[in-house]
Amino acid sequence: MRRPLTVAAASIALVAAGAIAAPSPASAHWSCGRAAPPDLDTSGGHHTLEAANMRVGSSTRCAISGISYASQSLDYHCYALDINGVDTWTYVVNVQTKAGGWIRDDLLNDYGSGVWCPNQTNL
Repeated sequence: MRRPLTVAAASIALVAAGAIAAPSPASAHWSCGRAAPPDLDTSGGHHTLEAANMRVGSSTRCAISGISYASQSLDYHCYALDINGVDTWTYVVNVQTKAGGWIRDDLLNDYGSGVWCPNQTNL
């Protein structure tokens, strides 16, 4: 969980300094049912650690769009936080089935994409 700690540390520093800022990445997420984000991550060799649900947004509150198994290759697009600003999620496309969806990063072999998804919802 390397990214949430970085966001949390930055948030603590802002609060300690008394700064007031626009919505931070900690409140950003990919809301349920939005179109897929752009394919910004060009890395390869990705898969799940075991069977994992793919969702239509970066939250377990979102519907399941498919499932990916450890034996299947994944194409990463980018990552987002969940609606609570706690866990990170990566948008993936399963190379074998062509199904796309969000998978929580702790279920991925390398903890997900390192590329931030632009234009996330800030609510």
